[in-house]
Amino acid sequence: MEGLLEILLAGSGGQGLGLAGVILARSFAEEEGKNVVETEAYGISMRGGHSRSEVLVSDREVDDLKVTEPDILLVMSQAAADTFISKARESGVVLLDSAYVIDIPQTGARVFTLPFTEEAKSLGREAVANVIALGTIASISSVISKGSLENTLKKTFGSPIREMNLQALDRGYKLGEKEAKE
Repeated sequence: MEGLLEILLAGSGGQGLGLAGVILARSFAEEEGKNVVETEAYGISMRGGHSRSEVLVSDREVDDLKVTEPDILLVMSQAAADTFISKARESGVVLLDSAYVIDIPQTGARVFTLPFTEEAKSLGREAVANVIALGTIASISSVISKGSLENTLKKTFGSPIREMNLQALDRGYKLGEKEAKE
């Protein structure tokens, strides 16, 4: 990995983006030996307000605390799309949840509109949309391995939540593989 990798996960409170950022950061640090800074910001209300997680990754020491130009941007609400898509790096990747993002602001980044929430509902738990998105990030961007995310999920959750999250990760990884081929 050359330089600093900037990842921004943005949406609404209650979508598990803080947890997704922690899982991603732990996977980079504990499983792949990278230097990582992860921060979170929430709106005034717990559910429905703005929520984001910022993950900065490097082989070197990370001196920054804030994502300024995301290489990877996950957007799970229209408000987050309106706020952050224009900030995505031209060579970056933007992943949008089709259930919540209808109007896509202009960007030079590669944009993928994917059914994270619908896939989670089909698994019986909308709350795993965040983990489906992590699987898609791994398959589309190849910045982190699916195995690293699996290991972190196994350490983070007990049964039966662990199995559902592993299934969600696999679903997201396959969704990303399919999308990348098209």
